[in-house]
This record gives sequence, structure tokens and C-alpha cells, in this order.
Amino acid sequence: MKPNQQPVIYQYSKLSSYLWTAFLIGIVVWSVPHLIKFVKANDVESYMLIMAFDAAFVVMALIVIIKYTIPAWQDRVALELNNEGLVNYLRNFSIPWDDIEDIELRTGKSSSAIYITLKVETNRGSHIRIPLGFVSGKDEDIYEAVKAYKNNR
Repeated sequence: MKPNQQPVIYQYSKLSSYLWTAFLIGIVVWSVPHLIKFVKANDVESYMLIMAFDAAFVVMALIVIIKYTIPAWQDRVALELNNEGLVNYLRNFSIPWDDIEDIELRTGKSSSAIYITLKVETNRGSHIRIPLGFVSGKDEDIYEAVKAYKNNR
């Protein structure tokens, strides 16, 4: 066990957070001409439908902005590996190294996630998923760093 390993930090991904924010706001902006058309035509049902979808996308955009874009803009840490364990600031929890049984990387269509199997059942279960879509860095490099940090203890 190396008690004085330097912490490894990964910041929030600015690119991912900015792209998701732009995408969600873009959908709302795209719908504005349709909304205006329905208001002029006095089509209340279509107007209300578009307003409901716009409201949903505005709420999703606000969530992305608050949870991911602002922390990325402020250069905050999203994931930290330290002597005690792995700290996930995206979801506000930490896992002590001694509680981890297995670590694996699963790749998906849009992003990857680190799956951690715990030795014991916790209030989060015995399998923890850490999505890497909003973490800055290459998914494979992050996974290798987590695995190396765990193995070098």
C-alpha cells in the first residue's frame, strides 16, 4: 500500500456540457416559429402542445446548465482518485478502495461508464455505475487510471 499517492482529478467536460446545453436550447429555439404560427392561427391545442414540449426542454436545459455546464465553466472536479477512495462529484458520493471488489469499463453508443462491484451491499446497491459522458478525458484512460490507482494501494 502506498499511503502518499498523489490524487488524480478529472474535471467536468466543457465540450459535453456545452453541446448538451446548445442542443436542448436549440430545440426550443427551433420550435419558436411553429409556436408563433399556431398562435396566429388561433390553434390553441397545438400551441399548448408545443408549449408543454418547450417547457420540458427548458427544464432539461436548466438541469444540464446547473449540474454540468456551470461546474465545467468553473473548472470544478468531476471525479477524484485519492488515498481513501474514488470520489464522484457528479453524483455526490464516494467509494472507499477497500469496498471495491471489481472495476470494469462498459462502452455505449454515446459514452462509456465505469461499473464498480462492491464487496458489500450499500444503500446504493452492490453495483455502482459512473457515467463518463460529462467527465473530461478519454474514457479508456480514466478507466485505466482508476484501475491502476486501486491496484497500487
